[in-house]
Formats: sequence, C-alpha cells, structure tokens
Amino acid sequence: MREGREEAEQLGIARSREALADAALVLVVLDATQTLNEEELKLLESVQGRPALIAINKSDLAPEGWTADGLGSLTWVRTSALTGEGITALKEKILSLATGGAAEEPGMLTSLRHHQAVVAALTAVQDAARANAEGTPHEMILLDLYRALAALDSLTGQTTSEDILNLIFSTFCIGK
Repeated sequence: MREGREEAEQLGIARSREALADAALVLVVLDATQTLNEEELKLLESVQGRPALIAINKSDLAPEGWTADGLGSLTWVRTSALTGEGITALKEKILSLATGGAAEEPGMLTSLRHHQAVVAALTAVQDAARANAEGTPHEMILLDLYRALAALDSLTGQTTSEDILNLIFSTFCIGK
C-alpha cells in the first residue's frame, strides 16, 4: 500500500514540475512554523528571476523573531488563513504580478464585442459562485467556469477546448 502511495506522490511531483515550467506566475505557500526543507529550497531556487510570490502562511503561529532567510530576492507576504492577516496584501501582489501593474490603471472597453465578452465571463463566474454556495458538484461548476473562460478566450485566444478537457479529466474522476 505504501509503495502505491509513494508512486502516486512521485507522479504528483512530476506533474507539479511540468506545471511550474509552464506557469506565467508562481505562488509558493510555505509554513511559517516549519524550517525550509531541501525540496522547498530547491523550489525557491528554481523560481528565482521568474514572476513568483511567496506566501508565508501561519504567520500568527510563527516563532518569535521569525525571518525570511532563504527567500533571496523573492517577494513574500506573511499571511494567516486562520486570522486573515495578509490576505488582502497577497491578493494585491498576485494581481500586480499577473498584470504587470496594469490592473492599477483604469481601463475602458471600447468595443461592443469586448464588453459583451467581459459581461458574459462575469455572469458565468457569478453563476459558478452561486452554484458553489448551493453545494452543486464541482463537475457542474466547471461548466460555468468553462463558459467564463470561453468568453474571455474569444478575446485572447489563449485556451483551447482540449486544454479544458484535459483539466477536467485530470482533476475529477468522471463517470465512475
């Protein structure tokens, strides 16, 4: 049984490394109550020079005098999922890194097609949020999220249907 678990863990690590290689933005969550282990140090080294953000979680439980040794020049934020400390700052830093700071500038949609695509995406995301709050199965919520993505893709051409299907089938066990 343990052998199968280790094999599954190794597959998960391999997939994570593949995703890391393709990521436009990397978010690493570290535990402030633990010292950095060898694997975490390797991960931090691999994201140096890339758009990356480190969330130091459990900051409310961090030992007195905790420092960010080992993070090099990486941007980091102290957070606590329990108290909510730093979550707003984390969101702002993610948005800034993801948009290159463009999110701070006011924007205007000058095309009716662009406006309709953004409204369709927002509506689909709101539908997904409502379905999630109502306890709808995640597989069904993905349909709403797919609508949102399709609307935005009509503007950017970034994601294909094959990408969505791969995500759905790699995340959920459908049909069992």
